[in-house]
Amino acid sequence: MTDAETTDDVDVRHRLTNDGLAYVLVLANVGLLAVALATGVEVPSLLWRVFALSVALAATWAFGKGALKAILGAVQNDGGES
Repeated sequence: MTDAETTDDVDVRHRLTNDGLAYVLVLANVGLLAVALATGVEVPSLLWRVFALSVALAATWAFGKGALKAILGAVQNDGGES
């Protein structure tokens, strides 16, 4: 194992920590929204937008610019209606 692959390397440690947090954020928000839809709980529109923004930002962090382009393309194709 090289020095760049150990957790002593700050760049590697921060990259893995941030990616892990982004994955947890995406899964947690998607899970919460799925449960809300399945149980019929009414979620305010503003909260849906906050969840959507946090998932979009976390997905962009974890998966890169391609994820952001895909998200923006989906929003534009939907007309951006709320």
